[in-house]
Amino acid sequence: MESGESHHTASRASAGGVNIGRVFLTVEEAAERLGVKRSWIYERTRRNTIPHRKLGKFVRFTEQDLRAIAEAASIGELR
Repeated sequence: MESGESHHTASRASAGGVNIGRVFLTVEEAAERLGVKRSWIYERTRRNTIPHRKLGKFVRFTEQDLRAIAEAASIGELR
């Protein structure tokens, strides 16, 4: 890991020739990207109503998770 690089940042390894870059986003990053409060994210992860990953005690999200959350919200499946 490079100096100053966060522990949840994936290495810049290639998978099948494609740079996978960063794999997981934090609750704070997900909330910012979705335009919601962190408490909204935490409440829904506790109720298991939005896709997320648990890495030990940490809640993390993939780009695919965020797309699924946005899609569900756009059709009124999330409150």
